[in-house]
Amino acid sequence: MRWTRLLALFLMCACAAPVVRSQASSGTSSAADGVYPNTMEGLQSLIGDIFQAAKEKNTAKETTLIQSLLMPENSTWFTGVYGPGFGASLAAAYERVRPTLQEEITTIYEADVERGWTNPQIVRYADPETVNSPLDHFLNSMNQIVPLYEAASAAGGRVSMMLSLKPGAKARPMAGDLDGYFIYDLGGFRFVPMNILLMLPSERPVRIQLDMNVMRSKFIKEVPVQIPQEAIQRHISGQVLVELVLDVNGNIKESKVLEGDPILAAAVMSAVKEWRFAPTKLDGDPVEVDFQVPYKFQIQ
Repeated sequence: MRWTRLLALFLMCACAAPVVRSQASSGTSSAADGVYPNTMEGLQSLIGDIFQAAKEKNTAKETTLIQSLLMPENSTWFTGVYGPGFGASLAAAYERVRPTLQEEITTIYEADVERGWTNPQIVRYADPETVNSPLDHFLNSMNQIVPLYEAASAAGGRVSMMLSLKPGAKARPMAGDLDGYFIYDLGGFRFVPMNILLMLPSERPVRIQLDMNVMRSKFIKEVPVQIPQEAIQRHISGQVLVELVLDVNGNIKESKVLEGDPILAAAVMSAVKEWRFAPTKLDGDPVEVDFQVPYKFQIQ
């Protein structure tokens, strides 16, 4: 591929990534012929095997190993680690980049092999008190801290990357180290790009939006909706949609009908005003919750 202009930039991070010797939590994942435990050595071995497959032009094995770095489609890691408020938006952002992520990883790692950058060094982060911004924020925003791993192959233990610039186009990584972190999910290492985690808000929200399916697990008191006699007599059916806002203690602060027959809506509102929920927290802090309650009446 010929470009009218190519500029190679090396961006050096301030933190060194020493070759690791300490142990992390246990766990295994099968990818191709290798088994990679949830340790720094496990990740080092996985990346090393990708490099070796690329050296040997073993495309099938290389592809299998790189595909294993993508988050599984049934993964709930984002919502499990960052909660339903933050995590849902991160998961959606990840799905938007998923189609190009495998190609990007392949391009970078194959370029590293051509340059001889094939000795990955790994560092593990699990203590926000010992790291700088934004990594401390990534860890502090977790409901319960799980390790983030970083790999450096290109610059003697320091994370670096080579970018290509084309006039009028966004800079794209073409060699060096992946811009992001590795996590361990569903039995294997996965790669999460830096720009996904940078979407975490710098300040915790006062109010978040959740789905009714999530809120069902928070019920303390649920009063059933009674079918109005007038609706039965007049054979009124249809759906009612109510919006509720809970305060930080789980009590209803605001309520309004968004759609539905007035007779049916009045029955729903009468019930939901008695509902009570457990408080919702993000990163340990209570927040208000905005959610919608759909209720369908089917009267013969």
